Amino acid sequence: MSFLKIFSTKDNTDIYDLLFRVGMGWRILYGSLRLILGFILLRLIGTPLSEIFYKVMSHELIEDPTDLLVQTASPLLQHLSFTVTYFIAAYLIFWGVIDILLSINLLKHKVWVFPISIYLIVIFVIYEIYRFSYTHSLVLASIIIIDIVLVWLIRKEYNKLKSLFRKSGI
Repeated sequence: MSFLKIFSTKDNTDIYDLLFRVGMGWRILYGSLRLILGFILLRLIGTPLSEIFYKVMSHELIEDPTDLLVQTASPLLQHLSFTVTYFIAAYLIFWGVIDILLSINLLKHKVWVFPISIYLIVIFVIYEIYRFSYTHSLVLASIIIIDIVLVWLIRKEYNKLKSLFRKSGI
């Protein structure tokens, strides 16, 4: 099955099917970005996190040397060890691979992957809610909402797939 054919909806104009496919495309893209960022971090290991942060945020420092994000993160990053960088890189690579593999198999309608995906995303949403209780980040809140919608779409697609199997006697 070609990559573009996975996103084709000629034979099915169901809006939920389209949203499901777009959601899985989002997860593949998001997983790929995690993977890339994880490998970039592995390449940068040995460089203090504060130095990486300052390079990434240099445009903010030029515009506003008293930027709240920079002022808040700077003291925290000074005390993080290099093992944190390894953990972050491994975490990003692991979840990137998981997101990509699960999403591709969901698009191929592999029945076994639906419950696994639902459980993993729900566990991750619980962790995200826990983190949100400390950070109150609007970005994290948006990700939580997207993940909840994705669980709903995966569940809807799974129910549709099970219904088709019941009708066909499989």
